Amino acid sequence: MKNVLLVEDEEDMIEIISYILKTNAFDVTAVQDLSHMWNELSKKTFDVILLDVGLPDGSGMDALKVLKEKNVKSAVIMVTARRTDMDKILGLELGADDYITKPFNSYELLARIKAVIRRTKASNEEEKIGLDDSQNVFRFGKKVIKMDSYTAIDENGNEIDFAGKEFDLLKLFITHPSKVFTREEILDRIWGKDFFGEFRTVDVHVSKIRKKLGDKIIKTVRGVGYKLGESDG
Repeated sequence: MKNVLLVEDEEDMIEIISYILKTNAFDVTAVQDLSHMWNELSKKTFDVILLDVGLPDGSGMDALKVLKEKNVKSAVIMVTARRTDMDKILGLELGADDYITKPFNSYELLARIKAVIRRTKASNEEEKIGLDDSQNVFRFGKKVIKMDSYTAIDENGNEIDFAGKEFDLLKLFITHPSKVFTREEILDRIWGKDFFGEFRTVDVHVSKIRKKLGDKIIKTVRGVGYKLGESDG
């Protein structure tokens, strides 16, 4: 049975979502604020966190950032009443695995949860395969990318952290250095065929990687997509 941590302050929504999930064989723990969320996370591991954006004791977006900084392995689906593209893009930039907007129906909620669980499982299986010692470090100019720890070291010796999907995308380019990937291929490989997002998701993550490692790390192939760039030293 998969464990879901529901972080939602509206009692009606807690009742509705809990009912949907429990009747579909999910184990649900519901809390109404961030302090109780951190308390639950200190006690057990959850497969999925359904995280509302607006909570009584803080922003779900800020909490998402901390979750990623702490390298919490649970998949995170942001839940919000806001419908603007910028809110969705911000959530994805901060490392959310998906984003659902109220009101939603039970079928959409279940589909999104099951999709992120499948993607997380596939990612974990890939992690188990691992890379051999000679592939644990990738050098791009004076930057060192540490494949086994999802980090990089810049030319000044400073560590650069990545959100999970950012590094998964970077790793895809590194392990296929000559291949040009279309946005559709990238979405399928990194987010899975069940992902409901748009091509803009790929562009956002490429932009984040470039900000951290420089524009040359990923090359835009006009009219096609993206590929690993060529280091100039």
